[in-house]
Amino acid sequence: MSLTPSGLGTVLDLGPTGELADACRRAATGTGVALVRGLDLDERRFQRFVHDLGDTVDHKFGEGRADLLQLNASAEDGKVVTGRGPLPLHTDGLLVGERTDLIVLYASRFADRPGSGETTVCDQLSAWREMPDDLREVVERTGLEYLVEERGYFPTVPADWYEIPTVRDYGRVRSLNLTLRFPPGVPRGWQVRVRGADEATSERFFARLGEFLHRPRYLYQHSWRVGDLLVIDNQRTLHGRTAISDEGVRLLLRGQVTLAATRVGR
Repeated sequence: MSLTPSGLGTVLDLGPTGELADACRRAATGTGVALVRGLDLDERRFQRFVHDLGDTVDHKFGEGRADLLQLNASAEDGKVVTGRGPLPLHTDGLLVGERTDLIVLYASRFADRPGSGETTVCDQLSAWREMPDDLREVVERTGLEYLVEERGYFPTVPADWYEIPTVRDYGRVRSLNLTLRFPPGVPRGWQVRVRGADEATSERFFARLGEFLHRPRYLYQHSWRVGDLLVIDNQRTLHGRTAISDEGVRLLLRGQVTLAATRVGR
């Protein structure tokens, strides 16, 4: 059964002897997301699984490694990606220009109220095909610009506004390459605006785009349990996070890999 009406996602029941990496790779590259529940992975086993999936990305971030980053709901000031606030729907690797094929998330510790600390995944390919013309015009022709604020996590990006292509194609999937805006009043990792537009125009565009991408037809919101594993195809989806509550406990292990042509769907 798919996770959204648009056909996103596959739930796998592999059992103790399942070929985990191969099955997750096939499901994620075929349907956008693979979900497996009830696993028992420590950091060493998680890293081994990440390496079994594909080649780790060339790391360009200020924290962690490509085969292991702890998304630990840090309360430290200035932490956004690894912090407690929400993350808008986005493409991994967008701001640093790094190709990422698969994102791996595993719940090592989790306890939070319903709706908090949950991972959102959008079937961006279906959404792009069905996108209204006014949104499509901005995405495909006008373009977007970015300003990174969390410099400790993104130390190598330009210090001023810079443009990033909104469409990418690495030879496997032609897809959107973008992020939505952070909601008002929360710590931001970055800003984004419509190229050449005033603030009011940008605000209206992102409000409409966000409403469209969050339609139940395209969006899956995962309520975590310890032992859950999500493998997300970063070229077929956008993903984000709801805010973590003040009392919430959330430690996800994250890995990022690229896929050689011979491994896709294997």
